[in-house]
Amino acid sequence: MPIALKLDSNKILHKQFEGTKPGYNCLQVDSFLDTVISDYETMEKYAAESERKIEELKSLNDMLNKRLTKEEADLAVMSEKLKNISDNDNASLSNLDLLKRISALEQALFKQGVDPNTVE
Repeated sequence: MPIALKLDSNKILHKQFEGTKPGYNCLQVDSFLDTVISDYETMEKYAAESERKIEELKSLNDMLNKRLTKEEADLAVMSEKLKNISDNDNASLSNLDLLKRISALEQALFKQGVDPNTVE
């Protein structure tokens, strides 16, 4: 959220008011101070909005960190459970071969007119 300020430190420092006999022109000083007040109000609103957004993001960050911690714990549990499966790649291939053979035998039984689901 970019802020549009009318003044900066250099403009404030080098502001020249037209002088009158007893001092400065009151209207010029009042107008300048109104601008300074307006900028301060803008900065206060910006600061308040920034603080609110920071708190919102901190809350979101905390929630996401908790979720990440839970997911990491779940991953560790699942990795431990599945650790032995990946170690036995030959068994997986062997099981696939067995399934192919069973499917071929079932097809042969169907061709002979026998329902493999009723065979005991």
